[in-house]
Amino acid sequence: MQMLKKLTDTVKVGAIAPGVWAVVLIETACNTGFSISFTYLALYLYTTRYIPMTTVGAIMLTSGILSGIFQVIGGTVADRFGHRRMLIAYQVAGLVAFAILAVIIATGCALWTIILLVILVPIVGGMAIATTSAIIADISPSDRLTESYGLISIAGNIGWAIGPLAGGYLLNTGSYGWLFGAGAIVSSFALVGIPFLPRRTERANPERLSVNSLKLLMANSPLIIFGLISVLFFAVMAQWGSTLSVFSIERIGFSTEQYGWLMTISGLLIVVFQYPVSRRIEWLGTRKALFLGSFLYGVGFLSFSWVGTFLQATGSVIILVAGEMLFIPTALAVVGRLSRPADRGKNMGFFGLCSTLGISLGPLIGGFLLDTYPASPLALWGTVAIVSFLAAIGFALWRGYPGGPNSDTSLSSFPQPP
Repeated sequence: MQMLKKLTDTVKVGAIAPGVWAVVLIETACNTGFSISFTYLALYLYTTRYIPMTTVGAIMLTSGILSGIFQVIGGTVADRFGHRRMLIAYQVAGLVAFAILAVIIATGCALWTIILLVILVPIVGGMAIATTSAIIADISPSDRLTESYGLISIAGNIGWAIGPLAGGYLLNTGSYGWLFGAGAIVSSFALVGIPFLPRRTERANPERLSVNSLKLLMANSPLIIFGLISVLFFAVMAQWGSTLSVFSIERIGFSTEQYGWLMTISGLLIVVFQYPVSRRIEWLGTRKALFLGSFLYGVGFLSFSWVGTFLQATGSVIILVAGEMLFIPTALAVVGRLSRPADRGKNMGFFGLCSTLGISLGPLIGGFLLDTYPASPLALWGTVAIVSFLAAIGFALWRGYPGGPNSDTSLSSFPQPP
C-alpha cells in the first residue's frame, strides 16, 4: 500500500484530466496489438515473401506517405465533425482492415493484396492517432500537456513492452497469420475506452471543410518548420521496427525472442520512468529536451556498431530510451501549444504526416544501408546517427518555440532541479 501511495503521489492522479485515462486505455490496446504483429512485418516480407529489404523499405515509405496525408485529412475531418465521433469511426474501420489483413496472410493470398492492406491499416490508424492527440489537447490544461502526453507515451510503451515479446513467442508456436490475428484481437479492446471520453470532445467545428483550412495550416510557419525538423528524428526512430530487427536477427544472430526482449526492455523502461522524466522537462526546458532527445538517439544507434552480445544491446537500448522519453511528449506538447482549439486535429494530423514521413523514410534508408554495407555496421549505424545529430542541431537553432515557462532559448547552461 505504501508503494501504491508513493506512485499515485508521483503521478498526481487527481491533476490529470479524467478523459486522459480513457485515451491511455485506447492507446495501450492499439499499440499492443500493432506491436505484436507489425514489429515482425519487415521480417515476414523479407524471409517469407523473399522481398529485398530495399523494396520492403519502399513499401513502408509508400504506406507512410499515404498515412501521413490521411492524418491531415483525418484530423481536419475530426475538427469539423467532432473528435470523439470521428475517433469511433476510425477505430472501427481500422479494426476491420486489421482483421482482413490477418486473414489474407493466413490464407497465403496474392502478395499485392497483402501490400494493399499493409498500407491501409496504418492509414486508418494514423487518422485515429491524430484525433486522439487532439483530444488530449482539448481536455488537458496547457501546463499539464507535457505530463498528459507523457502518460500517452507510457501507454504506447506498455504495448511495446508486451507486444514484441509476445509476438516472438507466437512466431515460434504458430504462423504469421495467427500473429496478425492476435494483433487485431488485442487492438479491439481499444473500443472499451470510447464511452469514457468526455462528450465535449464530440462538439463539431462550424467551419466548413475547404481549401482555406489547408491555407491556415501552411500559414503556421513555426509549426511547418518544427514538423520538418522532426522528420529527421522520426526517420531515425523508424530503425527500431525495421532495420534493427533484421540487423539483430540476421547479422548479430539474436533469436526472435531476444529481439522481442529488447523491445520489452525499452517499453518497460518508458513505463517506469516516462512520467517522472516528463515532469522534469518543465524545468529542463523544451529546447534542451528536444536537443538532448535527438542527440541521445543518435548516440544509441551509433553504439550498435560495436554490439555483439545481448547485454551490450541492452545498454544501447537504454540510451535510445532516454532520448525517446525526452523527445516524444515534448514534441507533442509543442504542437498542442502552437494550435488553436479549432485546428488541433488538423495540426496534429500535420505533425503525424511529418512523423510518418520520417518513419517511412527510415526503413528505406536503413534497408538501402543494410543491402549496401552488409559487413560494415559502422557505415550503417554511423549514417543513421548523423541524421539524428542533424535533428539535434535543428532543434537547437529553431526560434519558433511557443512562449511560456518551457520556451528556453539557450543551450549554454542547464538549470539545476528544484
